[in-house]
Amino acid sequence: MHTSIAIDKITRDRAAKRAQTERLPLAMVVRVLLTDYAEGRISIGTRTQREIIAETIPVDTATQAKMDSVIKQWHGRLKA
Repeated sequence: MHTSIAIDKITRDRAAKRAQTERLPLAMVVRVLLTDYAEGRISIGTRTQREIIAETIPVDTATQAKMDSVIKQWHGRLKA
């Protein structure tokens, strides 16, 4: 059986570069990680920082409009 997974380009490229350095196929890295996760050797969770830092980053009108559009699209997907 074959399964496709979506990985952002930056993460994929970084992982592929390291795998290539270690002379491993990227598919093997993914298989090892998924197997270890399934067998309980890897846990995925969240960690909170003791100090929460909020920052306001000013953006121009065009950028804000684009961000608002993306949020609207995601809200539409969540309702479906």
